[in-house]
Amino acid sequence: MFTDNDISAYSGKPRPGYRRMLEAIADGTVDVVVAWHTDRLHRSPLELEEYISLSEKHNVTTRTVQAGELDLSTASGRMTARIHGAVSRQESEHKSERISRKAQELAMAGKYMGGGRPYGWQQTDAGWVLDEAEAAVVREAHSHVLAGFSLGSFIQGMAERGITTARGNKWSYATLRQMMLRPRNAGLSEWKGEVVGQSEFPAIVERHVWEATRSVLTDPSRRRSTSNKVKHLLSGIALCECLRPVRAAQIVDRKGVKHNIYRCAETGPGHVNKRMSYVDDHVEQQVVYWLAMEAKVTASAPVDEAVLEAFRTDEAAYRERLNTAARMFADGTIDGEQLAEMSKGIKAKLEEVRQKLHKADEKAAQQHQVVTFDETWNPNEGGALEKWRGLHVERKRAHIRATYEIVLHRHARGSARVFDPATVQIAGKDQQIHYPDLPFPATPEGVANWKRERLGVEPATP
Repeated sequence: MFTDNDISAYSGKPRPGYRRMLEAIADGTVDVVVAWHTDRLHRSPLELEEYISLSEKHNVTTRTVQAGELDLSTASGRMTARIHGAVSRQESEHKSERISRKAQELAMAGKYMGGGRPYGWQQTDAGWVLDEAEAAVVREAHSHVLAGFSLGSFIQGMAERGITTARGNKWSYATLRQMMLRPRNAGLSEWKGEVVGQSEFPAIVERHVWEATRSVLTDPSRRRSTSNKVKHLLSGIALCECLRPVRAAQIVDRKGVKHNIYRCAETGPGHVNKRMSYVDDHVEQQVVYWLAMEAKVTASAPVDEAVLEAFRTDEAAYRERLNTAARMFADGTIDGEQLAEMSKGIKAKLEEVRQKLHKADEKAAQQHQVVTFDETWNPNEGGALEKWRGLHVERKRAHIRATYEIVLHRHARGSARVFDPATVQIAGKDQQIHYPDLPFPATPEGVANWKRERLGVEPATP
């Protein structure tokens, strides 16, 4: 007996049992096939033709409970099989269309579309309500990502606290990322990847927080690590002078001693590799110095709630203007060209506001989770540097990623065995903070100017 439980002939998924049956027919060990109905055998014209060819070649008879016997050795029998196949295919496609339309209808209405209980909510007689304990974990996860930390480290933290999924399973990288990307977290409904309206599920986080999180998680430059074992301070953060991220690697010197290095993914002239310990030590000293100076100049003012509220108001206004334009097009007030022109300008302004909200959300998350230094600390004393070095590498990486751009240059003068701090270019990302000794953020022009001014080297002409 050959079976494929819970695998539809229409789905297109591999059916191991069906394939074994075909192999048995080809081997000559089967002379009669018995099935409930022809649509249990195949609903694909390609599969049917393969089956007819094998049955005809090996003189195999097909008998079904519902459709009777099919004599595939004759033209009329093959025609009957093809008619049955076409009818079954049409029934499956029609059923699929009905299911799809119903799913779209539910999505447009913001209704629950079935499946397992989504993490963060509980179903009651009055509808879906927040599960406060789980909702708190969802909010914490959003804040964690916006502060610059990895999903792997959050998974580790949940495992240590015994936090499981809604089904009681351990969290994985894929399940956590999928949970955080769902629009439902912000009280939104989606259809085929697009937000289509409000959901019946109460929001766990504000829309701009979810959108900022989605922006971070879908950023192509973000380090895709399913592990929580982040080891190196600047891997994937610092840039080669060609402006590609550097990665951690290992070399062996002439004495057989292994050393960790930062190396550009590209090889050949024009790309960098540097001893990791030298670079990390220099960068950490600079970061602590600027942290202490920032604490003395400005105590890292918290995000102004009034400013956030103004951004939220602008965002809502631009979204409503887009909706108004769509309604005007629907009732014939404007044509498609006018709609496109109106939408282009409104979307540009909406995106500008969204980016401001994203930055504010990231700053708020960092203030809650990333290191801050007391304004009384002296950068020339050892306390601040020791505290910094005692932090988990994730926290240090989060602060550096959010605050600085770091470019590693090739050695330019003197012995290559002596580390030259001038080959490490550090630029402040936030131009509102005054770093008098820092250059402009990393650009090809900024890199070229640094080479001229700090290294005394004229950049090569591309």
